[in-house]
Amino acid sequence: MKRCIAAAILVAAMVAGIFAQDDNSLLLAYERNFARSSLVTKLELLHEVSAKGDASFGPLYDMALRFAIDNAALLGPDPQLKELALLSCLETGTTDYAKASDDLWSLFQAMKDSDVRAAALRALGLVGVGDQHVAENLNSFLASQNSLYRSGLQPEYPALAACIEALGSIGDGSSFPVLFSAYVTGYSPELTAAAAKALGSIKGDYLGYLLRVIAQNPPLEKAAAFSAGMANASFGDNDRGAIAEASLSAALDAAASSPVELQALRELRLASVKEIKLLKWQRASPLVIRHFNLLQADYAKGVAAKSDFIDAISCLGSMGSTEAAQTLALYLQILNAQTEQGAPYDEDILLAVISSLGELGDKVAFDYLLQISYLQYSDTIKRAARDALLKLKW
Repeated sequence: MKRCIAAAILVAAMVAGIFAQDDNSLLLAYERNFARSSLVTKLELLHEVSAKGDASFGPLYDMALRFAIDNAALLGPDPQLKELALLSCLETGTTDYAKASDDLWSLFQAMKDSDVRAAALRALGLVGVGDQHVAENLNSFLASQNSLYRSGLQPEYPALAACIEALGSIGDGSSFPVLFSAYVTGYSPELTAAAAKALGSIKGDYLGYLLRVIAQNPPLEKAAAFSAGMANASFGDNDRGAIAEASLSAALDAAASSPVELQALRELRLASVKEIKLLKWQRASPLVIRHFNLLQADYAKGVAAKSDFIDAISCLGSMGSTEAAQTLALYLQILNAQTEQGAPYDEDILLAVISSLGELGDKVAFDYLLQISYLQYSDTIKRAARDALLKLKW
């Protein structure tokens, strides 16, 4: 019995080897004929092979891609070369011949025809799964198209649509920022929907993807990513806190190239501070201090709303850090000094400072809260200062 099984296995192996040799021989024959033939005959050979639906002919289609690349400059818009290139792209993708990925990208760069360029990108979406280099090239192209559109120039729409589709097929996490950019840039409803579909195809760390957009993308897209994160019902407090912290950091440090971007960063700063205050996200304390200092200067110049300044003060009160207490205590010292010299004071702001110092409970504020009782403040402010003094921790 064992001899019979062994014999059967040997026969099967020999048959498989024969078929494999036949497949290789047939492929070699087509490759030889392709190399020797005219452009017309090359095209006929490709049509003949494509009708077989045999995935083993991937190398032949790759050979045709290289022919198109080598002759793109010489033959230019020749309709037969275009047909050969289009068919080669289609069949390379259909056979999933991953070894052709570099040649597909080279074809995309060499050919000027928009149909061919789009076909090359669609094929890359099929053969480039798991290939980081392919994803990087497509990301770079989509980023350039997004920039063109934002600058008022016309992007290459067929290739743009094909690139979005390809990135969705590949599903690499590195593509999230550029796809998100395409989604919020303001393309046609069809392209926006395609970008949304592609974003939905990317699996992995959605929080990390949003944080990458907030860190890397232009101001308007940072704001859109913040809004998307705050609207995500699956995110818990830690996720929301991380997004708010990253948004405040980005809004403080990012450069704006227009009044619109400057306003977007300002609004992002204010919105992220509200979220940080709500969550009492103490990790953001150094950033909140920077925000407070900016708002203090802007309010003094009359370019910041009082409500926003009070939000900054209240946010400091929720930070629970000695640095936050020191910042507010120093500000109270300044207010006391101004009042002592007869300057008018704003009761709402003073109450916010006193309340926040009481919430912080740091004894660094003791002297300045005590000083209030000796100055020409209202009874309301003096009562609030006494209440805050009782909350200090010793």
